[in-house]
Amino acid sequence: MWAYGRRERLLTSQLVCLGKTYITRPTGRSQGDDDLVVPGIAGEQRSLASGVGLVFALVAPLVYALVVDPYLLSSGVGLNGRAVIGYVVMWSVSGAVLALTVFGERRPLSTVGFRPLPLGLIGVAVGAGVFLSLLVPVLSLFVEAIAGVGPSDVMDTGRGTAVWILAVGVVTAGVTEEILFRGYAIERLIERTGRPWLSCLISLAVFVAIHLPNWSVAHVMGVVLPLGLALTVLYLWKRNLPLVIVVHLLIDAPLIFLALAA
Repeated sequence: MWAYGRRERLLTSQLVCLGKTYITRPTGRSQGDDDLVVPGIAGEQRSLASGVGLVFALVAPLVYALVVDPYLLSSGVGLNGRAVIGYVVMWSVSGAVLALTVFGERRPLSTVGFRPLPLGLIGVAVGAGVFLSLLVPVLSLFVEAIAGVGPSDVMDTGRGTAVWILAVGVVTAGVTEEILFRGYAIERLIERTGRPWLSCLISLAVFVAIHLPNWSVAHVMGVVLPLGLALTVLYLWKRNLPLVIVVHLLIDAPLIFLALAA
């Protein structure tokens, strides 16, 4: 409980309802998202809910990417089928994490980065997205030259995949990956570790790892890693999830045009 002065104590109110006491802060004191006082949920319960949320956000996508998806491939499931299953998994896991935030932790979605995107940040998002999107072929050519690999994975993907699969994939990656690896994981890991950059590195490592089964190691390390790092820095800068979602969508959008051109 807060240590109030005499005047503040006089301004504190209690409302007893159904055997629970709702404590309101004194007037004039600002209340942040993380300071919400919610009746009926102890700190241990909130910690448990956020721990389950971190398992969903970090472990579930990793298990799917490294275990389930290769099994589906070895079982003869086609590209389109595996893609659809992957999309369903990512949207389901993202929905579970958001539900845990609201109903398990009893917190608003602003605590995982869902905040309004100011007009000024829209320009930043578009500019950063276009710049990073144009950087992809440069990084790909650099990786090809250094690693001595063949044609770019990005070009192969754009030419060899159905347009609708790529379109749904771009939206799925742009929204769900940012919810799981930037918004939820970073915020909750910071709470547990107290170290923003350690939290970002853990989240970034999982983000990079889930791309390994479907991309070459050279592409993952030379393209996915630096782009993931850029998205992580952008999120840590403003803690605004719509900002990085827009940037991510713009980075991946050229895949659709490559497929249409093919």
